[in-house]
Formats: sequence, structure tokens, C-alpha cells
Amino acid sequence: MLRLIEEHDHGDLARCWTWVYLSRLVGTDPSKGAYYAINEDGSEYNDDVGGPVYVVGRNGVDLDFLSAEQDAAARQAAQDLFEQIQQATAVEPRR
Repeated sequence: MLRLIEEHDHGDLARCWTWVYLSRLVGTDPSKGAYYAINEDGSEYNDDVGGPVYVVGRNGVDLDFLSAEQDAAARQAAQDLFEQIQQATAVEPRR
């Protein structure tokens, strides 16, 4: 969804917020940065080993705010998409 926000829908603020709200419903938040420590060779940092540490990651998306009406519509659109995803991934009981 981060890619949708940054590369495809960046000109449609309401659509970008829909992706943010949908992301939150599935357990992530693209508005928050995500950073982690690595070793010089790019492998995951292990503080038991020590040595130089480098921080990599990304900043969170920074979107302008929506009007209350647009925000409500974006939240509802995200909820509708979330419900469609849940329905599509629901496993039918065996017979």
C-alpha cells in the first residue's frame, strides 16, 4: 500500500488516506517510519557480536489532512476493502 501511495495515487489525497486506513486495519501503518540496524555488510545487526551499526529504513508517508467529510469517506472505503479481503480469504468449511 505504501507503493500505491507513493507511486500510483500520490495525486489523489483521499485515495492515499484510504490506503493508510486499510494498512492500519491489516496491522501496519505507513505513516510511521520503519528503521532497523544492520552490519556493514548489510546483514541484520546482532549486538552480541558488536561492531559498527548502521541504521536503514524509511520515513513514514506525510500526507495533508482531509476535510471531515473526505476523511469519513476514506475510512469507509478502507473498511469496505478490508471486508472484501476478509470475505475473499475466508476458508469455507469442509463437508
